Amino acid sequence: MFERLQAAASKRADRLLMRVIARLAARPVPPGVEIKALPDGVELSGTQLKVRMIDDPELRNFGR
Repeated sequence: MFERLQAAASKRADRLLMRVIARLAARPVPPGVEIKALPDGVELSGTQLKVRMIDDPELRNFGR
């Protein structure tokens, strides 16, 4: 009964997710950090990233 409504809501949610991923992937990152957009989110990579996430508030608050 609600199949069409569920399909439309699912398509809209997917479009919204892709917009958020694209927005995060376009953000500037500090030197030495790379960002890659994935179908289900973004991936940050870099040398000693765990330590830098603790020390650098820009990385710590990346998604905000």
